[in-house]
Formats: sequence, structure tokens, C-alpha cells
Amino acid sequence: WWRTFFSNNKTITIMHNNFDNDFQSLLTEIVELSFEYVDNNVDEVDTVYTIGLIEKGYFFKTFYKINGQLAKSHKINEISKKQYDISSTRAFNLLNLGNEILMKIENLFVDYNREIPTILKLVYFPKTGKFESYFGYEKTFSNSTTKTAQDVYEEWYSNGGSL
Repeated sequence: WWRTFFSNNKTITIMHNNFDNDFQSLLTEIVELSFEYVDNNVDEVDTVYTIGLIEKGYFFKTFYKINGQLAKSHKINEISKKQYDISSTRAFNLLNLGNEILMKIENLFVDYNREIPTILKLVYFPKTGKFESYFGYEKTFSNSTTKTAQDVYEEWYSNGGSL
């Protein structure tokens, strides 16, 4: 929306871009969800990696670098001094909430008539607060007869989460 106000006899018009704010809020929500899974442990968690795919439905997964070692969410207790609740219930809740956020992202892009990203890779560094992201718009697996969303995740994990 547009807002006009007057300052020193000048008319200043500012456009508030709700899309950018809403998108940033949803990205923050995803990162917070993933970091919360490791109890916001800044001491041991070096990096939080989150992937979201929006192609044929939604695919959300996360992995971590803890004490310098990569681990998928179901293996974090093997490398962390702190032990986490990695029960099936908690893991499925993480995935479901992540997929709900991906659905909100898709709806946001539709509402603003924008091209929907097919892949979001988010990397968060808790010790510094630094955040990096990659958004892609090409099909990553749905055009393939053999490649799956899980394969896309495994590829990213195998290359160490590099963007």
C-alpha cells in the first residue's frame, strides 16, 4: 500500500511492500522452527540447514552442523553432548509444521502473482546470527521418473550444505 505524508513542505510517498515483509517473516519462521528442534543450542550448533521444495506438494527437511560435524535431524544425538527429543512424534511435528510454512509461502507468491520458487535452501549460523539463502525456480525432481524430493535433500547433505 502507499502512504503519503508531508515533511518540510515536501510530499513524500512511501510504498510499503507487504510481500517482502511477509516473505521474510515466513523465512524467519522456518529457520526458527529448525533451530528450535535443537533447543536453540547456540553452544554446540554451528549451522542449521533447511530445505523446502514446492513442486508436487511440499517437502521440508533440515540437517545440522553440531560441534563441526554434519548430522541429519534423526542423528543429532550421536554427535551432540546435549541430548534432544528426536522421537517420531517430534520429528513428524517438525516436518508437518515446515510443510505448513511452505504452503503459506506458496500462497503468498500466488496472492502477489509472483513466480513460486520450487526450492528454498536456508542456512543459519546461530553463533553469529548470519543467514544465507538460495531460491530456485527450475523443477528439481518432478520432471524426473526416478529422482525424488528426498534425493534433492540427500544431494545437498552430501555436498555439505553448500549453496
